[in-house]
This record gives sequence, structure tokens and C-alpha cells, in this order.
Amino acid sequence: MKKIVSVIGIMVALMLSLTGCIKMDVDLVVSSPEEASLDMVVAFDKRVAGDISVEELMTQMGTTEEEFFLGIPAEAQKAPYDEENFKGYVFSIENQSLTKLGDLSGRLGPKVNIEYRDDLYHFSARGLAGTDTSSLSESTMTVTFPGEVTSASAGAHIEGNTVSFDMREATGEMTAVAKPKDNTPIYLSLGFGALALLGAVVAVGTMRRPERTEDVHA
Repeated sequence: MKKIVSVIGIMVALMLSLTGCIKMDVDLVVSSPEEASLDMVVAFDKRVAGDISVEELMTQMGTTEEEFFLGIPAEAQKAPYDEENFKGYVFSIENQSLTKLGDLSGRLGPKVNIEYRDDLYHFSARGLAGTDTSSLSESTMTVTFPGEVTSASAGAHIEGNTVSFDMREATGEMTAVAKPKDNTPIYLSLGFGALALLGAVVAVGTMRRPERTEDVHA
């Protein structure tokens, strides 16, 4: 079975001795048929690794932060991550085309594929079940679409416009289909606004009509 080959895959491999201490979460936001953004957290459990910094941990493993992240795509921004019991990094790729984001995601971790066709969004990515995930204590993939999620593969959790997967338990492809943004409220608001404006015009015209009548008789 093919292993994860990416920046995150290398980190997981380096930290295999720290069984069950890595958090790898992916948050994908599809904003339109043209663009999407991705945040990817890679962090280790402070309760397992102790009080040493991420940089110190890398030094103990025979590498440096600069060497380790040499292959990160230029489009990905890296920032420190320190929340609850985990510390590490969050990688962000903002406002990229659906195709380019898919390519860039594969250089960081699990490759995602997003397409907009037949007036629907189609998402897919491969789960990690069947690979060595012993170093992962948490690994989720969350995808948010402009419109409602209509279907997803087994094991997914759907809530409105969002679908989430546990990548450690997902066998084969994780898939989801979603609708585009529902503009009905906007159209209704515009319609009601137009009716209100028309009503105001009619009311003003009705109020001014008697004045014109009086002027004629005078």
C-alpha cells in the first residue's frame, strides 16, 4: 500500500516513535466554482512529546526547520500552531483555482480534487485507512461548500453546507456532492424591494392627483 508522500508524510514518518501523538486536520473551504482555500494543521501532542519546542524536536531527529520545509510550495503560508494540547504548524493556501489547489494540496498532504460540473460541486480525496496511521491521534478532513451538501461517502458527517471525514477510518475515496449557493433569499429581497418602491410611487401619484384636478377647475 502506497504511503503518504508529502511534507506532512515526512513529519509523520519522523515522529513514528511518538505513537498516537500527531494531529493532522485539513479544512477546505470552496468559495465559488473558481476558487477555494485550504488550511492544514500538523501538530504533536505536548503531553507525549514533553515541553520541547517543535524546532528542538526536529533537531533531535537530525533535521532543521529550514531543511524540513524546503519543499513547501510558495503559495503555502506557514504559521505556528499552539492550541489545547497540541503545537506545530498550520499551512494555509488561500484563494486558488480548484485545479491548482488540488495540485498544491498533494504536495502538503492528502491530495484533494474539486470540480464544478452540471451545476454541482464534486469533491474527492483518498482516506488513510490501510496505511500506517499509528502516529495519528486525530486526522479529519472538513469541506465547506457554498451550498448544501446533498450526498457523501460512507462514514461522512453532513451538517448543512459542511461535510467532515475521519481520514484514519476512511477506506478508499472520500467523496461528497454539494449544490451551488442558494440565491433565493437575495432574489426575494430584491423582489420585495421592487414591490415596495412601486407601492411608494403609486402612493405618491395618488396623493398628487387631486391637486391636479383642483388646478383644472380653477
